Amino acid sequence: MKPPLPSLKPLSPEALVRVEAAEYEFHVAAFGEEMARVNFLPLAQRKLYVREMQDHARRNGVAVERPADGLIH
Repeated sequence: MKPPLPSLKPLSPEALVRVEAAEYEFHVAAFGEEMARVNFLPLAQRKLYVREMQDHARRNGVAVERPADGLIH
């Protein structure tokens, strides 16, 4: 049986800031600025934002009768 791995020290506040900044920059590169901002909202606010986007799309004539491509097969 292998010996347990040594426990890691908690990150310093400066290191934690750098990790969070790198995570945010990854989201910007992967999803764009608006969705990166939305991804870091609290869950309740994120769900509200998505519902508002859906309502806005329906008001502007986006067809919702069929599922989006690639989501449901």
